[in-house]
Amino acid sequence: MGFGCLLLGYLVTFVLYITVQALNVGSLALLAGFGLMFYGLSLLNRYHPAFAGARWLLVPLFAVAVYRGAEDISALFLVKMPWQDGELGAVLGSVMSWLTFFLLVFFQFAMLYGIRRLADSIELKKISETAIRNTLFVGIYAMLYVVCATPIPESVLPYLTLATNLVNLLCMIFNLLLLLNCNKSICREGDEEVAPKRSRFEWINRMGDTYDRTHRELRESARQSGEALKRRLDEKKNGKTDQKRRKK
Repeated sequence: MGFGCLLLGYLVTFVLYITVQALNVGSLALLAGFGLMFYGLSLLNRYHPAFAGARWLLVPLFAVAVYRGAEDISALFLVKMPWQDGELGAVLGSVMSWLTFFLLVFFQFAMLYGIRRLADSIELKKISETAIRNTLFVGIYAMLYVVCATPIPESVLPYLTLATNLVNLLCMIFNLLLLLNCNKSICREGDEEVAPKRSRFEWINRMGDTYDRTHRELRESARQSGEALKRRLDEKKNGKTDQKRRKK
């Protein structure tokens, strides 16, 4: 349906990129991640038009990835591009950094908006509420990031930076779990009774198995707690009935 490609692309863009960037090939991860997400969102847009915004936000992000690719090539071959010299290079680098930040933040807002609208249309309230929660966390992260870039006391900056990184990590984890849940819970019409398809990537299967096992345990725990509460209420009710009978 599209959530599988969106999940894999999000993972490559926001998680794998951190690793490969140390090798000066982060732009390749961005291009691959954006491409996968664009394809996934194109499929999802057939089912709900609310995904169009997130899909088209990837177009300027592709341009950013190409720019990052030029920077990676210059770093790899130790050659400076013409626009990297002097004050122009510093200004352009700052502009591209902020542009990338805002594009990625608005992309996540648009992606979560599309998920929420789709979930509402098929009455999946839990997924809709999770998308709203994740949107709130992305907003908190964006706010903290901007505050860190403003003139603030040196004594506060390390704690604020730590909080920003932690919230960013939570955003990535929450969004990955949400996309995994969407991939398992939302399907094309007629596929409702088909068993979930196993991924070729074993780590995705392990994530899915862990998610399913946790939910089964939570449902079983809730069921047992409900039954225990019902028994206590029945015993209390029967006890009151017996007292009334004895009084008579």
